[in-house]
Amino acid sequence: MESQAMTNPPVRLKVLLRERHWQTYRTFSIEYDKAARKVDPALVGVGPSRAQFHRWTTGQVKGLPYPDHLRVLEKMFPGWTAEQLFERVTEDRAEHPPPDSPAGTDKAEELLKAIEQNLHAPQGDVTWGTPAEMTAPVSPALLNSVEGASDTARRLGRQLLELQRVLRLSDDEAAQLATLSGNIVELSMTVDIDIDPEGWSRVTYRHQLLNLSDKPMARLSREVWFEYTRDRLAIEPVSDPDRRVMIQRVHDTANLSKFACQISPPIQPGEMATVGCVCEGGQFLNDHYWRQSTPRYTRHYTLRVRHQQARQLLRCWAMEEEPNGSENSAEDALVWDYDGDDVVMTLTRDHLRPNQALTLRWDVPHEPA
Repeated sequence: MESQAMTNPPVRLKVLLRERHWQTYRTFSIEYDKAARKVDPALVGVGPSRAQFHRWTTGQVKGLPYPDHLRVLEKMFPGWTAEQLFERVTEDRAEHPPPDSPAGTDKAEELLKAIEQNLHAPQGDVTWGTPAEMTAPVSPALLNSVEGASDTARRLGRQLLELQRVLRLSDDEAAQLATLSGNIVELSMTVDIDIDPEGWSRVTYRHQLLNLSDKPMARLSREVWFEYTRDRLAIEPVSDPDRRVMIQRVHDTANLSKFACQISPPIQPGEMATVGCVCEGGQFLNDHYWRQSTPRYTRHYTLRVRHQQARQLLRCWAMEEEPNGSENSAEDALVWDYDGDDVVMTLTRDHLRPNQALTLRWDVPHEPA
């Protein structure tokens, strides 16, 4: 068995590490954390152990490592899939991606064509969330061989293909994002509302933004309204590890605040960043509802509400408003439960378009049970 192991070709990962001079565990761990910080800051410092690293580079793993490890490895080695990194290959084939098929070349041209067409003249109504036609995989290296594409289109194309691997997007989803070029896209928007027993709330926004335009994004406009407030609403920024956020108050009334999250450094074309803020001072008393409009294309929206010591949920329903004003039930995406005396509700929706809105309403007893 030992002699057979000695004659087995190395895994591609080992050859690529040697090529970059990252083959020692210490150096690998440093580079791993650099990539992890770009994928998800929570993954920093939780890379493979020394024993795991040895198994990876000697081909002693059964199947593939955990998904979080794979996301970071694919970030470290753009253009390679996780499966390819753990293949056994001769060293003359390990350092360069395999030849691409004519179909892959055609799809690379389609990708850049979609980006180029929409970059300077974004479509007014893009099909979002239904199957697209472009399903063949595309190698990032092929984008350089397409004639006539601008540098901006190539850069966005490379970022989209990298994003496809990091987020495990299907080829259809990557193709749909290409048709959204010229726009700022919300890959995810999360709103967490924590309501205390007296109705005072803490609202936390998190926006994962992808800049598919040809200009930097330095500002995210928002507004928030409550039926009852305590003085002026308190709004504080939540900064991403790679970004700083400052709140610019634009207009304040007794119940309404219009503001902007100023972002530094700006999100460059093709870049992705998370921007957030926390709002306190709004109160839920009689009407219990939250209406959220979507000013831009939003891949995934999540609203989570915790109503402390509400004890009982009398009614709970959700509606989705279309840009033309029509309304549809969204209760198929609504889940509610009890956590002790707290009422917990979660509403999710995918592939929202600009000028859509979601409204969650609920009733709880106004007097203690």
